[in-house]
Amino acid sequence: MAGQHKNKLNLDRLAKIWALAERGDAGEQAAARNRAEALVKPHGYTLADVPDLLLTEGYLDDEPQPSAGGFTFYDMSNPAHQRAYARAEEKKRAAWRMANRAKMDEVLARYGSEEAVFEPTAEEQAYDAVIEPFRKAGGPGKCDTWDGEHFSPSVRVRAALASVKPWPDTIPDAIAEYEYWEKLYDDRNIADSNGQHNYLSQGADFRHWALGDLINKEIEARNISDVIIRLRFQEASQGTYNDSDAILRDLERLHASENSQRPDPASGDIPPDLGSPATSTESQGGPESRVTPPSNLDTATKRRAEVVRILNTPEGARMSLRQVARMAGVSPTAAASIKKKMAIHARP
Repeated sequence: MAGQHKNKLNLDRLAKIWALAERGDAGEQAAARNRAEALVKPHGYTLADVPDLLLTEGYLDDEPQPSAGGFTFYDMSNPAHQRAYARAEEKKRAAWRMANRAKMDEVLARYGSEEAVFEPTAEEQAYDAVIEPFRKAGGPGKCDTWDGEHFSPSVRVRAALASVKPWPDTIPDAIAEYEYWEKLYDDRNIADSNGQHNYLSQGADFRHWALGDLINKEIEARNISDVIIRLRFQEASQGTYNDSDAILRDLERLHASENSQRPDPASGDIPPDLGSPATSTESQGGPESRVTPPSNLDTATKRRAEVVRILNTPEGARMSLRQVARMAGVSPTAAASIKKKMAIHARP
C-alpha cells in the first residue's frame, strides 16, 4: 500500500522537517513531528516509519558509501568505511522493517513488549544453570567453552540438560521441541529487525543442537512414518543434517522386521493385500510430502539452509563469509557458526 504512494511523497521536504524533529528545541520538535506525521499519513506511512523511510532512501547518509562491488575486507581497516558498512547494514534492516512491519507488530503484540520477547524463558534459565559447572572462561579474544566444547554439547553437558527435561525418545517428539526453539529464535529475530544474531541462551542452544542430532541420526525410527519425518528434516536442512546412513539403518531394520512377520507361503496362509504398486506420481507424494527448497528466506531455518547450500557449491567455497552472509541474509557471525557446525558434522 505504502509503495504505491512513495513517488508522490516529497522526501526532500520530509527530510528537512525531520531534521527539526531531531535537533530543534522542545517546541520545534513537537511541531515538526506533527508536520511530518501529516505529510506521510496520506501516503500510508506512520510517524514510526519516517526514520526508516529516510534511511532507506539515502537521506541520512553522511559517510563513504560502498562501491558497486560492495565493501571489501580491506575497507574494514578504515574507520570511516567501518561506519559506512554499519550504516549500509542499518539501511538493510530499515528496509526489512518497512517490509515486515506487520510481522513485528504481531510478535510484539503476542509477547506484550519488546523486553518480553528477549526475556530469558524459564527453560533457558534452567538449562543455563545446569551447564554452568562445565563452563571455562575463554582468554582474551576467545570464547568460553563448556566441557571443552563451544558449538556442540559434550556427553556430560547432554546429561546435565536431561536432568532438567528428559530427551525425547521419538522423532516426532524431538521435532516438536526442536520447532519450539526455532520459533523462539524467529520471534526474537523479527523483533530485532532481522539482526541475525544468536538469540538463544547457551544452554538452550546446546539443547537445540542436540535435538537436531537426535532427529538426524540418533533416535531409532519406529516405522516408515518416522523415516519420512527424518528424511524431510534432513532435506529441509539442505546439508546441515544429512546422515543418510541413519535412513539406511532404519529401512534395513524395518524391512527385516517386516520379513520376520510375513507368513510362510508353505503354510497356506494368504498374505495381506499390499495394494497396487504406486505410480510415479504417487511415489513422489503430494505437495505436502515434498520438501521445496526455500526461495523465500523468511525463517531462520531457511536462511541457515541457504548458507549451507552456498557453502556446498564450488563458488561458495571460494567466497568470503561476509559474501555468503550477505547472499543468505544472515550476519557474518552466523555464517561462521554454521560453517564450523558443518565441519564438525563432516568429521569421520
